[in-house]
Amino acid sequence: MTQKLLILFFFITSLSLFSQEYIFGKVSSELSGELPGVIILNVRTDEKTLTDKDGNFMVAARNSDELRFIKNNFDRLSVKITAASFSQPLLVSLEKSPFLIEEVELAYHVSGILKKDVKALDAPTRVTALNSSLSAYMLRPPTEAAPALSTPSAFAPRNYSAGQINMIGLASAVAGLLRKIKDPPLTTAKYAETQAFYRRIKTTLDLSFYTNRGFDEEEIDRFLIYADQSYSLAKKYRKDFNIAAITADMLMAYQEYIKTHKVGS
Repeated sequence: MTQKLLILFFFITSLSLFSQEYIFGKVSSELSGELPGVIILNVRTDEKTLTDKDGNFMVAARNSDELRFIKNNFDRLSVKITAASFSQPLLVSLEKSPFLIEEVELAYHVSGILKKDVKALDAPTRVTALNSSLSAYMLRPPTEAAPALSTPSAFAPRNYSAGQINMIGLASAVAGLLRKIKDPPLTTAKYAETQAFYRRIKTTLDLSFYTNRGFDEEEIDRFLIYADQSYSLAKKYRKDFNIAAITADMLMAYQEYIKTHKVGS
């Protein structure tokens, strides 16, 4: 009898330890239907995820956790998790933020006052941001190899080692095979590993390149998820945290990100 009571006690304890479950749901809007790219934040754990192209999402949570739903041009929404949230999909509807009239730029007329006119000659903010982006693009390494000069085979000196074994090339090939055997294959990052990788990026890398271009904390979170999905950052670098490689991949993702996302809107 005592043994059965001990087994029941350990079973109940295990249930309490692993009580964290996953919430499944869908985010939509009355005007635009399903909403992709919505950030879902668990306030207790600071874990974040994005809705897919159909507005669906999955996030780890416990009873009484608070989930926040964030998307540009939409009002934020907070939802308190209850026991019923685990038995049926969580349907969330976001409301469109009030429409803002676009700014109107007025042409400047020279006043004849030197001190005042000199200040007006400063480049507009958008031009400065564009020049900065172009400078970052020009600093990127070339993606195509430069053409190499070679001597036509008819005029090349005779190769006396032709037909012989290239020992240097053979040694290089063997070394490459040994490295492949030594290095473990890349595996897909688990949910908790991905969230820990995001936090390490935000605390380790210098993100001033993005904040100087209008990225706030929410936009950085959205961009990290986008960059990870596009370049498998967590899969490649969660174990070997190569800062230089991560920074290069993030810059590549940035060039694509700004084509489809409005930053600071």
